[in-house]
Amino acid sequence: MDAYEQIGIDVYEQAQGIFYDCKASNDFCHQTELVFGGTNRIKLTAGGWIALTSYCTPQFLAHFNRLPKEIG
Repeated sequence: MDAYEQIGIDVYEQAQGIFYDCKASNDFCHQTELVFGGTNRIKLTAGGWIALTSYCTPQFLAHFNRLPKEIG
C-alpha cells in the first residue's frame, strides 16, 4: 500500500467515525470524491469537514455541530 492509498483509507475511516459520533452510522456511505453519507452528507474540504446542510436532518446537524472543531 502506498501513501496515497493510506490517505484514502484514513479519510474514509474518519468520515465513518463522524457518522458514528452523529448517531447516524446506518446512513454512512461514500457518495463521490470527498462526499460521504446518504440522507445526511458531509464533505472534506481544505478547511476540514463540513456538513452539507441541505442534505442533513436537524438531529444530525445538532450532533455534527457539537464535534470538536478540528473534526467538524
